[in-house]
Amino acid sequence: MLDDADENAEPTRRDYLKYGGALFGGGALAGCAGQSGDGATTTATETTESSYAAELSPVGTVTLDEPPTNVFTHFPWFPDMASALGQGDTVNNLWWDGTVAGLEYFTAGFDGFEIEWADAAGEYGFTKERLYELDSDLHLVDPAWVTTQDNWNRADTDEVADNIGPWFGNYYSNFNAAPPEEWADGYEYYDLWELFERVASLYGERERYEALQSVRDDQLTTVEDGLPPESERPTAAYLSISTDLSSIYLLRLNAPGYWNAHTRPLGAVDAFGDEEFTGPFQEVDVEALLEADPDVILALWTVTETFDFDGLKQNLRDDPVGRELAAVRNDRVYPQGTRWQGPLMNLFQTEMTAKQLYPERFGAWPTYEDGDDYPDFGADEQLFDHARVEELVAGGSL
Repeated sequence: MLDDADENAEPTRRDYLKYGGALFGGGALAGCAGQSGDGATTTATETTESSYAAELSPVGTVTLDEPPTNVFTHFPWFPDMASALGQGDTVNNLWWDGTVAGLEYFTAGFDGFEIEWADAAGEYGFTKERLYELDSDLHLVDPAWVTTQDNWNRADTDEVADNIGPWFGNYYSNFNAAPPEEWADGYEYYDLWELFERVASLYGERERYEALQSVRDDQLTTVEDGLPPESERPTAAYLSISTDLSSIYLLRLNAPGYWNAHTRPLGAVDAFGDEEFTGPFQEVDVEALLEADPDVILALWTVTETFDFDGLKQNLRDDPVGRELAAVRNDRVYPQGTRWQGPLMNLFQTEMTAKQLYPERFGAWPTYEDGDDYPDFGADEQLFDHARVEELVAGGSL
């Protein structure tokens, strides 16, 4: 292992080139941004006209002299963001290759769209040696989360920021979870598109972000205008469920955080009463499902060829308890993508889920069979402008 950096050393050229003098150590923030009513930070900033800068808790302000060309990511929402900005070729690492399969499913209708980081998938976790080897301009990872991993501490994250390149991430906005105690003071939460805005600023792609945000705003307006009254909305269970029903995990449906960025705006009724539980999910069994008896079951991680969705539905029909579920009897068990969504998957998953929950309002979701691509909805059936997004990710006019 390389020696730890001397914390008393003079700032290096890389300190100024890559980190721009931003305050990182000690958990302090440089120039905290304003707060919206729900606690989310509302603006991203470019501190100079000639630099690429953004402010994010818990790292403060990060400033680059030029857009990053060699970017380390770990969690899937950041590679999705890079692709949305036409910068997918900058990603040198990610965890979980299921991200590739998920994005391939949703963007199958985009002519010439390439997931340029498809071969960058590795294992969960990473070492400091690996980061030195990659020598990235930017690490799109929350250092607060990094310090919870084996063989990492605050001194290690500071060393990487000083000697390689800055960190930029906010993991605990996933479901507004509590960060590690040493990072808790001043830790702020963001929604998915606020995080995307800040990444776009570092890439110098603010205009492309704004164009995509406009598409998202139009989608949310369409959804909001089309929702039925709350009294007429279905109950839904949002699950991670194995094909053989041996493991069933309940996820929050309407909770804050970017893991629910595609379900929360749809306002369906959580079949489990929005009950609170520790962590991102809670294990349940088929009997508990029947007690809640949701109108709709949303089955996470199932739109890839590696999951036997047809088998799942058949096993629910064959199970003596499962067959009694209203969602099973009415054929309202639907496939879902991933909660690890970036903006591209978020647009598609919002459309997908709206059709699954409210077919009479937004058009029915077609029957899904293993290996299908995302449906080719006509323009009058789309809940966002697919062609516009395809144009933007391909580098088209802003």
